[in-house]
Amino acid sequence: MPTLAADQDAPLSDRRIRYQIEAALDTEKKEVRGRERLTWRNPAPHPVSDLQFHLYLNAFRDEKSSFRRGSDGGRLRGEAMDADAPGWIDLLSVRAADGTDLLPLGEFIHPDDDNADDRTVWRVVLPRPVPAGSSLELDIEFVAKLPRVFARTGYYGDFFMVAQWFPKLGVYEPAGMRRRAESGWNCHQFHATTEFYADFGEYDVTIDVPSPFKVGATGVERARRDLGGGRTQYRFTQADVHDFAWTCSPNFLVAEERFEAEGLPPVKLILLLQPEHADQRDRHFRAARVALEAYGRQIGPYPYETLTLVDPAYGAGGAGGMEYPTLITVGTRPRSPDDELLGPEVVLIHEFGHQYWYGLVASNEFEEAWLDEGINSYCEANLMAASYPEQNALWLRLGGRPLWRLPVRAPDWSFQRAQLFVLGAQAITTFPIITPAWKFPDPALYAFNAYARPALTLKMLEGQVGAETMQRILKTYFERWRFKHPTSDDFFDVASEVAGEDLTWFFDQYFRGTKILDYAVASLDAREAVIIRKGEAVMPHVVELRFADGSTRRERRDGRDKEYRLTTDQELVAVVVDPEDALRLDLNPANNSRARLSDGRANASLFARALILMQWLLHSAVSLA
Repeated sequence: MPTLAADQDAPLSDRRIRYQIEAALDTEKKEVRGRERLTWRNPAPHPVSDLQFHLYLNAFRDEKSSFRRGSDGGRLRGEAMDADAPGWIDLLSVRAADGTDLLPLGEFIHPDDDNADDRTVWRVVLPRPVPAGSSLELDIEFVAKLPRVFARTGYYGDFFMVAQWFPKLGVYEPAGMRRRAESGWNCHQFHATTEFYADFGEYDVTIDVPSPFKVGATGVERARRDLGGGRTQYRFTQADVHDFAWTCSPNFLVAEERFEAEGLPPVKLILLLQPEHADQRDRHFRAARVALEAYGRQIGPYPYETLTLVDPAYGAGGAGGMEYPTLITVGTRPRSPDDELLGPEVVLIHEFGHQYWYGLVASNEFEEAWLDEGINSYCEANLMAASYPEQNALWLRLGGRPLWRLPVRAPDWSFQRAQLFVLGAQAITTFPIITPAWKFPDPALYAFNAYARPALTLKMLEGQVGAETMQRILKTYFERWRFKHPTSDDFFDVASEVAGEDLTWFFDQYFRGTKILDYAVASLDAREAVIIRKGEAVMPHVVELRFADGSTRRERRDGRDKEYRLTTDQELVAVVVDPEDALRLDLNPANNSRARLSDGRANASLFARALILMQWLLHSAVSLA
């Protein structure tokens, strides 16, 4: 095994685990053979008697896995798994430092469900417990069969995206970590609606591939060696991360640039682009620079030396739009008008955001998916609106020719809002946002509650506390929890602290609750407007009264009344609840206004809201993780 190279003079994380892996890719068999030396330090104040491993690729072994059972036989993000090209991972040998063979002592377990056929978590009881604060070293040999590209990993032709590919230890959580009452392993099965959670550590990985193949990976390339016989070995290292992924293809166009901005550390940008997307080069680099600078200044500096951008091959869309430490997959959709939808930019900025929300602030994606997907979707929508104000309007086309310019833009917050209108009340009332990801029976409900609903809720919180305070909440949360594993309560505590007010009422309603938010104008005459609260959820809001002489008056209400009346001596022509559209979770914004006489402003507001569904349908071409 190679000697691990230090990536930083001083550790940024607790580096609880170390992986040293030698991997060789067989492009004909679509297999990776690996040797892994794993060193794990027990963080608990007591001995630990067992180990639990993720074997993610076994989700694609057969139709018996919990992943396949929970995804209609193998469907995810609009892609269908090829049942004739399965994936799996087999442990060939697991030995302790003294040579003890642990493989016969292991068993597959299913901590999340009753599926005894699922093989994505493997447990072994150790002959001798690992003492408190001591380290354990294991030597593991394995073979990973890659599926045809599906659910973020696999091969398509001679393109390989190698992710979730090695035996990966779960997280041992001592009592108190993530507010846990009792110590134990956190090692969930791989479900169709779950992603990942792991310890920060060090990775030193050598990758043996056919010489024509170009390789990109997590971390920094330290060496490249000709092995003879048409094979080349690459070596990558990276510390203070919690996963390692890599890709290779003989077809990549490799481009490199250097990000530099005053006051921020430089970053080497590596773009692995498909030849047919050569004209997308500058767009990808520009979006990467936008993201690095915006996050660096608003949240905190990106701490790694490299950022690798991978454009998956045509036909390998299941590998696109995914995040790994220092490596993200992006890409375009050949049949979508990317110049208008900003597909490359949206996907890249979203996936880069995960370097912060998942990568650096390493929440548990199995149990609290909103903490990375929801916060990231909120940041992405704000960043796109701020960084691409010149974005084109959308056109209705016939045979590729523009016929009519639609009065919507891509992308903006209405994309998130439209999903609520499509799913209806059940999107709110069925589950709270804080629900373990595998408990959502419908992938659409999971997606809404992990992405759009928390993003809309955070935007609503922004309207309550102000944009500047909201930015300080995110920055403080990042600074306090980077290289750690926070919970929802940790975010809530930071928000209340920074806002200077107890926001429990907000988080209990909108993250833990399932009540509908819906205010409506019940009636309007020349001197009086009646406003009602149709839902059970409460939110402070503004009401705007519009008068015949062209003047307006605004009143702020606490939102608690089931009904209230606003009277005036002036002649009313219209009334609008929430004129700034701050109540992003209002189930029916169409009932928020009423006009006695023709009022252009009210009509324009209703028309704009009616176009949200059209916006969402147009955005269905963009898929994010």
